[in-house]
Amino acid sequence: MDNRGYVMSGVSFLLVLPAIMLFMVFVDMTSTGIEGNSRVIQSSYVLNDAKDLEENIEITGKQVFKSEAENVVKTGIPLSNSRQSIKENMQIKMNQITQEVKDNNGIEEECNITSVSSSEDPFAVEVNSSIKVRKDDVTHQEHISQDITILDPQYPTPNPLPFIKCHNYGGVQLANSRISFGYSLSKYLESRGVENAAAYENATTPLIIKKCPYDPYIMHGRKEFKTLKNCIENGYFHESSDGSCFLCRLEGKGTCPHYGMETYIIPSPLTNISSNSTNLTFNTAPSSIDHVIFNDTPPGSGTYPGKKIIYLSEGGNLLILYLDNAHRQKYGFPLA
Repeated sequence: MDNRGYVMSGVSFLLVLPAIMLFMVFVDMTSTGIEGNSRVIQSSYVLNDAKDLEENIEITGKQVFKSEAENVVKTGIPLSNSRQSIKENMQIKMNQITQEVKDNNGIEEECNITSVSSSEDPFAVEVNSSIKVRKDDVTHQEHISQDITILDPQYPTPNPLPFIKCHNYGGVQLANSRISFGYSLSKYLESRGVENAAAYENATTPLIIKKCPYDPYIMHGRKEFKTLKNCIENGYFHESSDGSCFLCRLEGKGTCPHYGMETYIIPSPLTNISSNSTNLTFNTAPSSIDHVIFNDTPPGSGTYPGKKIIYLSEGGNLLILYLDNAHRQKYGFPLA
């Protein structure tokens, strides 16, 4: 090959070199793009899985709240540490869920229930947890604080407190989604030396915890007590700074330092005015608010009297409550 041939070959190589370099860059970009798309897809999987895990914590909480309360209802035995018991049972369930996800989808999940405590919302429980989700080289980790409701109708949660308080006095019965005390509540009050305890023979109270929709609460004492009647018939609970929270109710505490709830305990109706019903002799009796009746925290007793209110005459029956002035004011009733 003469000099001209070498020159032509060199020129040709120089002309082809940019094309080779462009091709290499294209290949590298394509490879990077594929890896990037793959990572985006993995990241999407991981984030969606983390969201599912958070939802599973909420569902598991509701299931455990319900089951813990139902166990207390069956046995009448309070939990020694409701927060620890719920935490441990939630952890067991979450471990089962994360293992199933790993077995079925190959995604590694970790969920640690770090604490269970009373919420600022008395109709919820605060659950704190940490989660970690990993797929291949993509990892998502975060700490979660959830206020999990006890009001979900899919997981109706009973009020365990009356079953604990009356367990040693004959127990209670269930009738039409209400707790019927029979003689157990009056015996419980008598054992503590509470005056006019017999006013609560055959009293009733709601079973399932449901939040009262009538707000403000002073509506209960208006319009001929129709709101009160609807509230009682539906078995609603009310926010209360004196009533015990759900977690403390599981431990048998009638009152607690947390923002809690209260409901009415309804004395048996007076069958007619001319009868010899025991209740007719009582113008005062323990105030018909559950945290008042069940406040046996020593020293002394937080059970104080209220004056009788006849809020409805129905079919020859007089429907009554006993309320102190503080609760009369709260619910819009005339002061005694």
